[in-house]
Amino acid sequence: MEPSNEDYEKIGLLKTKVESEYKPSTPEEKEFLIDATYLRYLRARGMDIDKAYAMLIGTLKWRAKVHPETVVCKSCLSNHRSHSMRVIGRDIYSRPVFYSHFTGIENREPDDNIEHLMWMLESVFTSDINSAQQYVWVVDYTGFSVSDMNPSTGKKSLALFSDQYPERLGKAILLDSPYVFSGLWKILSPIIDSRTHAKVEFVSLKNRSSAFKIFDANLVERLDREIQEARNPKILKDKNWWVDVSEPCPSRNYRAELKIESTLSQ
Repeated sequence: MEPSNEDYEKIGLLKTKVESEYKPSTPEEKEFLIDATYLRYLRARGMDIDKAYAMLIGTLKWRAKVHPETVVCKSCLSNHRSHSMRVIGRDIYSRPVFYSHFTGIENREPDDNIEHLMWMLESVFTSDINSAQQYVWVVDYTGFSVSDMNPSTGKKSLALFSDQYPERLGKAILLDSPYVFSGLWKILSPIIDSRTHAKVEFVSLKNRSSAFKIFDANLVERLDREIQEARNPKILKDKNWWVDVSEPCPSRNYRAELKIESTLSQ
């Protein structure tokens, strides 16, 4: 959605408040505080400047402590089968598209999962105001089982998304979620805000074409191949999700470029 004149007015007011009261000084803060960032936090708080300010300052303090732009998934460095979430392309709006599934992954630790999510989210966005500021996530529930029903992982993930990466999600396509997932969804659903709820679409495997209209033909072909291979035990037993991972993996312009190659990107 293109910012309106009113949006830009609010951005200016929030920016002035941050610069006069918080006084950002580090290169990391200045790179992070672009107009698109201000707008994301405003939208996350209903365009209320004071609420957006409080939320944004919370994120700035968190980033100063955690330095997520330098985080790399150590599990994936040591074992390329740890987590399956990876970038597979961009949609017709130039938004990065993640694909993940539950088959073949070998690390389900909540904290490691959070580290992987930070790694992914930091890797796909830059401080270029003209670049896409949201992502699409295709979550393929093949292989989902009781072992994936850890509420701690879900709650920590949601807290990360909502508190530190607000308005980053453009679309979530939940593919073939099983009945067992409904229990976890009942726990998590009440803590998901209405704006995020509207971006979540439950889709059956056989009816996925309607949800995939935001992808071009090449990406649909790639997704179909990923979906098939995620259900093929012969391929899964030897497949590495990552074949080349550079450490660290920052996304900001003042740092080195992230280089990640999926096994199916060739």
